[in-house]
Amino acid sequence: MATQSKPRVIAIEEHYWDKEVAATFEPMDRMRGAPGIVERLYDHAELRIKEMDEAGIDLQVLSHGAPATQRGDAATVVKLARGANDRLREIVRAHPDRFAAFACLPTPDAKAAADELERCVTKLGFKGAMVHGLTNGVFFDDKRFWPIFSCAA
Repeated sequence: MATQSKPRVIAIEEHYWDKEVAATFEPMDRMRGAPGIVERLYDHAELRIKEMDEAGIDLQVLSHGAPATQRGDAATVVKLARGANDRLREIVRAHPDRFAAFACLPTPDAKAAADELERCVTKLGFKGAMVHGLTNGVFFDDKRFWPIFSCAA
C-alpha cells in the first residue's frame, strides 16, 4: 500500500512588483495607508518565504501587480515586459521549490503579447500569464486582443 503524502498548498495570483515596471505607475501613491505592502511587493525571498511558511503555503505563482505592462505605448511596454519576465525567471530559479511564475504581457501590442506568452511558457517555464482588465482603457475582450487568446489556446 502506497503512503499518501500531505497535499501541497499552492497560492496563485501572488503579486510582486518589478522595480522597472513599477516605476511607470508610481506605486507609493497607490499604496498610501497600506504600510508594509510596498515592502512585501518588492520582496521575493526572505520575508515572502517566511510569511509563506507561517501561512502553510508551499508554492506561490508570482504575477506582476496591476497595471503591469497593460498601459503605455507599445514599443516601450514590449521591452519592459520582456525585461520583467526575464528578471522573474531569475527569481523563480533562485527558489524553484517555492516559486513559479505568470508572465506580464505587453497587451498594447497584441502580436508582441502573444509572442511573449509563447516565449515565457515554452522557453522560461512559466505557467501562463496574468492580465489585469483594461489596456489603455480598452477591455481585454476586444477583438484586437484575440491574437493573445489564440496563442493561449
